[in-house]
Amino acid sequence: TTLRKLMNLEKDGAYVEVMKEALTELMQPIHLHNYYHPIDEIEYSWYATTFLTDAGFHKRDNGEWVAQIRVSPLMKHVMQLANNQGQGFTELELIPYLNKFRTKYAMKLYEYLKSFGAYSYLNITQKHMMKLLKLDDNSKYRYMSDLTILVERQLKEIAKKSDLKEVKLLKSKTLAKEKIFKIQINPKSKKEADKTEAKTALDNLIKRF
Repeated sequence: TTLRKLMNLEKDGAYVEVMKEALTELMQPIHLHNYYHPIDEIEYSWYATTFLTDAGFHKRDNGEWVAQIRVSPLMKHVMQLANNQGQGFTELELIPYLNKFRTKYAMKLYEYLKSFGAYSYLNITQKHMMKLLKLDDNSKYRYMSDLTILVERQLKEIAKKSDLKEVKLLKSKTLAKEKIFKIQINPKSKKEADKTEAKTALDNLIKRF
């Protein structure tokens, strides 16, 4: 009850909706590179998993809402290893991907920009950005003004919480045929990514989503 008051969630419906969002985030894919799988005993150059495999709510006879979750077998094993070895869970390689960003948008944008870490900036079209963030034509971010607000918010979080400290939106502009986001990545570099590189990197990343 105290937690609900602090979060301004006096009604059960609001409480459940917030918990649904949180649990849904924990079911988003976690992408790992050069990851040694402790169960398979294989090092994967790329590996995808989730923290939770299932989550649901049900209401008891006394009116109390209960969340029931199922943690993935890999995560259970990893947590058990951490406990047995006296290590903190935050030392595990999975945690930066799990806890670094608040939204899936920031995670996807970070992973994409990270592949261009040696470049000074990257131009991304509105269509390209929508595809990267998996936003369709019915999304509330389908207009450039709203999408710009979303992108700026994610870039600020990435700059604050990751190794891409210099990332920021230089400008968004409308050209004759397409709308463009110009995003700074590494201002000390003189390299510029061309359209072919950007498209190839996007296609490869989307295959993993």
